[in-house]
Amino acid sequence: MISIVIPLYNKEHTIQRTLGSVLAQTYQDFEIVIVNDGSTDNGSTAITEYTKDERVRIIDQPNQGVSVARNQGVLHAKNNYIAFLDGDDEWLPTYLECMYQAILKYPNAGMICSAGKVRSGGHEHIRLAKKYDGLITEIDFFHNPHVFLHTSATVVSKKAFNLTQGFPVGMKRNQDFALFFSLALITQVVYCGFPLSIYVGDVEGQATAKPFNEVMSHVINRYNLVYSTWESKAASNKSFIIFMKYELRHTFLSMIKNKDYTTLTNFMEGLENGIEKKFSTWEWSMFKKQSFKILAIFFIYATKIRWRMRDYPIVQS
Repeated sequence: MISIVIPLYNKEHTIQRTLGSVLAQTYQDFEIVIVNDGSTDNGSTAITEYTKDERVRIIDQPNQGVSVARNQGVLHAKNNYIAFLDGDDEWLPTYLECMYQAILKYPNAGMICSAGKVRSGGHEHIRLAKKYDGLITEIDFFHNPHVFLHTSATVVSKKAFNLTQGFPVGMKRNQDFALFFSLALITQVVYCGFPLSIYVGDVEGQATAKPFNEVMSHVINRYNLVYSTWESKAASNKSFIIFMKYELRHTFLSMIKNKDYTTLTNFMEGLENGIEKKFSTWEWSMFKKQSFKILAIFFIYATKIRWRMRDYPIVQS
């Protein structure tokens, strides 16, 4: 019923724990497709014993990045529903059971997201949309995507996935946002308000945040790709435009505060012309001018207050 796609790159120290959390699931109708993306450690050797279980397959490929690895996993998946899990994250025992219940309740949903836990720096907190605590329900994804979404807490239908370009190849930042945001524009999205996935931070070998200038082009590509999907397939979705403007203003805010107007201008000029036109001319111009710094900051905070007044979901405290 469910194919679990796990990209593997130098996760020898975590992959057994990850696989153990899958095999301990109360829902057992699954296969595991592990795509070894040219690992240079002994990660693939460490999981060889797991292939004794006929549900576990390992696909080896030269290192091509996580997008290619995940896309290959989906391509080789035998089932219609795909659960993504990174090689250093985990699931609590009833995760798949809850997602399966969501599939039964909403058979037309192309994407199902789950609440989860975050472990980092010796601490743990819950990532849960408070508004939907304890519910399995359809949502407007763009009311607050960053509350709803984490790759290791997402299941998609292969049918919906194949309507997209998959995870964008070569994108080193936001490749997951590019796919899942695009999916949310073309299919029904369901949320499971139970914190059953576990994101594990501070793991040796884990990708760390690079300076924004190094990944800015990939972030710009994400905005442009998703906007293009909206423009061609979902132009009636007003929630997306509201969210996109909110998120962009938040990104601009950091650069304005740091007086990094060169980066800000380059970022803004890299965005599709259609995105710029969703802002008023005076607002777009104001962000670029250092003389309007105080006004711009005040304006952005005012829009944040307005966002909160819409009663969109917030993280459970």
